[in-house]
Parts: sequence; C-alpha cells; structure tokens
Amino acid sequence: MIIGITGKSGSGKSTICRLFKEIDSAFYIVDIDRIGHDSHKDDSVKEKLYSYFGNEVFNKDCTVNRKILSDIVFIDKTKMTCLYDATLQYMQIRIDNILTTHSMVILDYALLTKLKYFSMCDVKILVEAPFNMRSSRVTKRDNISQAKFDEINSNSLEYSKEDFDYVIINNSNKVYLRKVIGDIYEKSIIPRKF
Repeated sequence: MIIGITGKSGSGKSTICRLFKEIDSAFYIVDIDRIGHDSHKDDSVKEKLYSYFGNEVFNKDCTVNRKILSDIVFIDKTKMTCLYDATLQYMQIRIDNILTTHSMVILDYALLTKLKYFSMCDVKILVEAPFNMRSSRVTKRDNISQAKFDEINSNSLEYSKEDFDYVIINNSNKVYLRKVIGDIYEKSIIPRKF
C-alpha cells in the first residue's frame, strides 16, 4: 500500500506523516526531499549538476553547496527542472527499492504529482495551510527572510484538488488532525490492509 502526501512548503506534510505513523507503526515514511539531498553525494549526479550549473554550486572540496543550489532553483522553475532531471534516476532507484521491501509506505514530497509514483498511490492526500502559517513555519525552520519565502512560494507547484482523495487543512490543531487522519485510516486504509 502506498499513501502519497504532498503540499506546498510549510503546509505540514511531515506532521501528517508522523500522525499516520502514530496510528500504525507499520508505515515506512519516505522523505523524498532527503533522498534528493543524499543524491548530491553520488558522482553521476554531481556530473549532471556540473553540466547544468557549473562550478557555482560546488564547494572547494567538490561537495554540493545545497544553500547556493537552493537559492538558484527555488526562484527559477527552469533551473528547478534541471535539478529534478539531475537527481531523478538516483531517486527512483532508491524509491523503487523501498517499495519492494516495505508493504506500507508513505511518500512525502512537494513534487509528488510530477513523479510516476503519484499514479501508483492507493490514497492521495493534499495538505494545505494558510499562507501566513506556512510563511511563519518556513522562515523559522529554514532561517530565511519573508522575501525569500515569497520567492519560493511564487515558484512552487500548483495542485488540482480533484487529483486527490483527501485535502487536509493543517491549522496546527493536533486534536483535529488526529481525528481527520483517524477517519482516513478507518475509511481508506484499513480496508486495503486485509
């Protein structure tokens, strides 16, 4: 079983994942962003990044400077596509391996709708939160300015609610969120487990 969870930066995707894990410890949570970050250590990915971005995104020791890379791609959709192309194969190999070794998987990724795995999801969940709440979360979490968040947000993916089984409004009310997730679990996940 695959559950797909997506939403804009700061919407609370990771919180939703953790709450599902609280309900059922069998869930294996896949933070696809983290896999993307891990890919920056792979030599073939580094070669692709160099071909797209040159020396600009590398430190003197030939490691990828994620801050500089982020500053570039989060304000330019074309550059974001280049990063996506450079890391996709590595990410797919890792995700495919996880899907073959775990029976209950949650995929957590803001760009999930762009991956082949979105169509494979048994349950698709969009997480939304008010703009001001997302802004506050991300500026604190990533130690960035409001202007930087505005740039990131304006270049983020837009979602069509019709593509999802559920839309969760994350207003940080844990009691509400636990109830919503419990209802989803009872209605859409338990019947698929057996």
